[in-house]
Amino acid sequence: MVAMASGAAACVGMRHNNGTRLPPSPFSEISPGRQRAFERELRERRVTTGIFQKYDTDRSGKLEPEQLKSLLTDLSNRPPSELELSYILKLCDDQKPNGAIDLSELQHAIQAWKSYVVQRDELQAALDKFDVSGSGKLEQDELKAYLTHLNGGREVPDAEVDWVMSQANIFGDGACSKPELAMATAAWYTHVEKKQVNCACTMC
Repeated sequence: MVAMASGAAACVGMRHNNGTRLPPSPFSEISPGRQRAFERELRERRVTTGIFQKYDTDRSGKLEPEQLKSLLTDLSNRPPSELELSYILKLCDDQKPNGAIDLSELQHAIQAWKSYVVQRDELQAALDKFDVSGSGKLEQDELKAYLTHLNGGREVPDAEVDWVMSQANIFGDGACSKPELAMATAAWYTHVEKKQVNCACTMC
């Protein structure tokens, strides 16, 4: 009887006072693919929260530089240099700028670090080759030579070099350090892809 009463109450709850049925819940129309994506996002948030709580040792609600350094070291089995640490902080401390990484910024920081670590040796080789001044960075003309190399030896216009520099130079000193070279490379390939798409559309 209790089960029947509960079922009846549930059925009544699905109707308006005038006896018409309520429209289906929008959640009932979510596709299986979207549902899986939603569940995956929830799992990622739980993992990110767990990581944050592990390294936020003083429970300040943010990862200070030394705490962030410990996390990045554990992610790559190799401690970041001071420059690399500053790069991640500068790049990812954008939701609540405070010289630290907050929970809302952590996933971005982890993704940025993993992406950089994969390229680290290759970026060092490029820096060694194109840093003819020995400054440890690529100045404007050195960046142009690097982009020309990426462009198959075809010279890159100064305007495009300026644009890449503006996208990558997060330290604001007018040159690309090794970490910034990762951003310069990504910006260049994004620019090339857009040019190819625009060219294809023009030919349509």
